[in-house]
Amino acid sequence: MAIDLVIVTPEGQAYSGEVEQVVLPGSEGDFGVLAEHERTLAPLQHGAVEIKTAAGSEWAAISNGFAEVAAERVVVLADSCVLAAAVDKTAVEAEMSEAQAELDGLADTEENTAKRAGLGEAIRQCEVRLEVAAK
Repeated sequence: MAIDLVIVTPEGQAYSGEVEQVVLPGSEGDFGVLAEHERTLAPLQHGAVEIKTAAGSEWAAISNGFAEVAAERVVVLADSCVLAAAVDKTAVEAEMSEAQAELDGLADTEENTAKRAGLGEAIRQCEVRLEVAAK
């Protein structure tokens, strides 16, 4: 039995299709969704999404968001989503290197706490994109 999966970001719909299973990066750990799953609303963290179809698995990197699960439909609302095939490894590596250099150059002061956290999140997003691209 199949379920409909829709992944939406502020830029628009990133994925839509019928899937056999989806594995999502929940805030408390990864969880899988099959048809007839109990209705759920779950927070998501940066991580890899495995989209399993009859043709095989496809991967995507998402950042924070929520998943609304119903018996026959999963809607993911995420800050960002990049399908593995669309990851530009060179650009992501450059972005990660730049963020790491900026983070390394920041003084460890209270004023820089928010900036350090933001750069850490940017680095984590880059790591997830590279992880997904390698699958």
